[in-house]
Amino acid sequence: MSWKDILITPVHQWLAPSVGSCLTCGKMIRAGGCGVKGFSQICTACYKLIHWITAPRCPVCGRAVGCPDCSRAGQGARNFLMNRSAVQYNAAMREWLAQYKFRGNESLGPLLAQMMNYAMRAMVEELRVKSAAPKHPFDIVTFVPVSEERMLERGFNQSRTLAHGAARGARAPVLDMLRRSRHTEKQSSRNRRQRLMDLNGVFEPLPDSVGKLEEYLLSKHLAQRPVRLLLIDDVYTTGSTLDTCASVLHNIFRDLGHLAEIYCLTWARS
Repeated sequence: MSWKDILITPVHQWLAPSVGSCLTCGKMIRAGGCGVKGFSQICTACYKLIHWITAPRCPVCGRAVGCPDCSRAGQGARNFLMNRSAVQYNAAMREWLAQYKFRGNESLGPLLAQMMNYAMRAMVEELRVKSAAPKHPFDIVTFVPVSEERMLERGFNQSRTLAHGAARGARAPVLDMLRRSRHTEKQSSRNRRQRLMDLNGVFEPLPDSVGKLEEYLLSKHLAQRPVRLLLIDDVYTTGSTLDTCASVLHNIFRDLGHLAEIYCLTWARS
């Protein structure tokens, strides 16, 4: 680097107009400060904290490293075909999600949804290569519900926001299909056995979801093949929540005389 580069480059950076503050760290972003197409709302340093999962090692849950859950002795087939996640759940991603879910930083919602859209497009491409799936493989997008207590506490369902982000890449409608019959403790603080016990019977169909689903299936003439459904959640830890929801969804479709193929997409994989 020449002496002119050393002297002039900082001046150009200082004179560059500010375009706002980074959503995650709060630092000011200068024009061109991120340099990553589609993520101009965060700075370069924060973007580098994202560990995208681009090559999953586990074909079932999509984990980027060895998976003790899917390889566990006696592990039966799950109620979903596969899960894919946008990012690894490292310390930085845990902080981003905590800011969004628990500290009221709702401005992060569009960023996380955008990340889901990115992961959605990667998932569609993977399905296209592996199984010759169509360009838009999913018929319906739905999401894991939160309890009424959580809705009152936060004012929103983070999984619904993520579902709408994924739906942009899936070109499929987002349908509310499930509700929680009772409140459960935060699953992040519980082990696998406790999760399974705590989730027993907790999810059920929304009262009007079955009728609306039947109308939608008839309008799209989806009686000739299994309905491809994408289920969304924020973090995949053991897969217990997604598996339980998928079981209920299968029952809904069976009651309507349809088969379903259920896929999952989560923002992060722990």
